Parts: sequence; C-alpha cells; structure tokens
Amino acid sequence: MITFIVCSIREDHLSGLAENLAATAGVEFELLAHDNRETRWGLARVYNRLAGRARHPLLCFVHEDVRFLSPPGWGREITAFYSAHPEAGVVGFAGSQVKTRADSGWGNLRPYNRQNLVQHGGSGGARTIRLNPAREPFSRVTVLDGLCHFVPKAVWETHRFDEVTFPGFHLYDLDFSTQVALDRSNFVCHTVLAEHFSPGSCNEAWGVATDDYHLKWSAKLPISCVPLTPDQLERCEAYSAYRALRELLKKPGISHGRLEQAWADYRVHARPGYDLRLVRHRLRAAWRRFRARWAQEPRPRTPPPRAAPRT
Repeated sequence: MITFIVCSIREDHLSGLAENLAATAGVEFELLAHDNRETRWGLARVYNRLAGRARHPLLCFVHEDVRFLSPPGWGREITAFYSAHPEAGVVGFAGSQVKTRADSGWGNLRPYNRQNLVQHGGSGGARTIRLNPAREPFSRVTVLDGLCHFVPKAVWETHRFDEVTFPGFHLYDLDFSTQVALDRSNFVCHTVLAEHFSPGSCNEAWGVATDDYHLKWSAKLPISCVPLTPDQLERCEAYSAYRALRELLKKPGISHGRLEQAWADYRVHARPGYDLRLVRHRLRAAWRRFRARWAQEPRPRTPPPRAAPRT
C-alpha cells in the first residue's frame, strides 16, 4: 500500500530503516533505495526516478536516518487519512502554515509552525517537538520539511520534483510542497511520531538554492493556509529575514556577497529586538574570520640557537 523511497549513502542507516518499517508499519509496503555514493545525484532526480517505479498508490519520500516510533501499525493511520481526505497532498512531520516572500526554510514564527517528531542534533541533543495548539490529529500547513513526505502517486505525477532548478540537496522539499499547496491541502501528522537523527544545514549551497526558489515563486509568495492581518504577515516576513541572516552568520565559509544580500533583505524588515540579537552573531562571525586569517598567516621561523664558541 505504501512505497518508501530513499536516497542512501550509508548501508547501516538504510538497513536500520528497513528493519524499522518491517517492525512498525503494519501495512504492505515496498522499499526502493538508490545508492548515491557514486552517482551523487540530487534528491529531486533520485526521487523522480524511483517514484516512477513504485507499485503502490501512496509514496513516502523519506531520509534514511528517520525512524517511525508509534503507534504500532502506524501505516494504517496514514492510509486511512488519505482515504478520508481525497483533497490531501503532502503529509509530513514538520511544517509551517506560512511561507514568506523573505528568504526562509520551511519554518516561521512558533504560532504558525506544526511539528510532531523527535529531532536529534544541535547543542540540545535529542528533543521531542510537539507543536499542535488546536490538538488536531492532522493540522493544515503550507510547506513541509523534507525529512518525510507522504504523497499519493497521482499527485506526484502532476507535481514532480524539479530536477532542473534544484539539482542538489537543498530546497527540493520546499519547492515540492509549495507546488502541491497551490493545488491541494498539505498536513502535519500528529498521530504518528517520527524520529530524525540529523538536523538540516544552512550553507552557501542552501543560499543559492534559496535564491532559485524565491525567483521561481516570486509571483506567488507569500502563501498562507490561514488568514493573516497585514501586521501578522509583516511579523512573519521580519522573522524569516532575521532567521535567514542569523543562520548564515553562524556558518563559516559563507561568501561576503551572500552575507551582504542577507543584510540587505533583513534591513527591509528590521526590528530593534532582532537588531540586538544579531549583534552577538555578527561579533562571533567576525571573530571566526579573524581566527581563520590568523591561522593562515605565515609565522616567522625562529632560528636555532647558536652553539657556544669553543675556548
């Protein structure tokens, strides 16, 4: 009933996922995996190739370091939801009701985020994140994180992953869920708990893909599945611009041009509270650059001590 599709680079992760599915899914399934250690295809390409071979009507594009924890037989929860909601598009475990015009990933201000997962990585270790203020079994969102995307095969056939615009490993998920959101309803599942063992990365490649995403969707953004006042939308835009800049400042190796563009985007929505928080991140970034330059500078060689003259 479900075809799980995986881009794999680690045999131990893939075998662990296969064992987890066999023990917990509770429905008929197949697992299609592409070994990407040699081909190094982008995720969009891998997913499209494997989805075309799927035998089941429901697809699940999932990272190999994801595990499904509860309840037993959780696959029946997912398939029953799609049977009862033919309008449903993508279902995942982390998403937001709002996608802003300003650069961002899938997330936004906490009131608009919906999550149900155990997330590993970062300074806090593993965290169980449950954001579901209305206590809904499935909550409506606009965009979703790519750690896991359930979607009917018929929907994927209409909204395939964009291999041309997103040839790498970033923004493929935001683009895919945006495509589907314009035609159907996306959801975060709160009845099944998933576990993800790695966080996402915000680097120079992420910045380039983000530019490509916003260029592609500029005529449609912002998108929201809930009504927002102008002030609420501006708060979301300001947070997106602040967070994108903050994350870039945290990462070494971000180009000067990328940071300048992020600063320019932020200044359009700047707020005093965010200004103060950015001071700390800017100082840390400057300190990292200073240390990197210092490490690369040649050091004068100390001559060996001269031997004492013989008498």
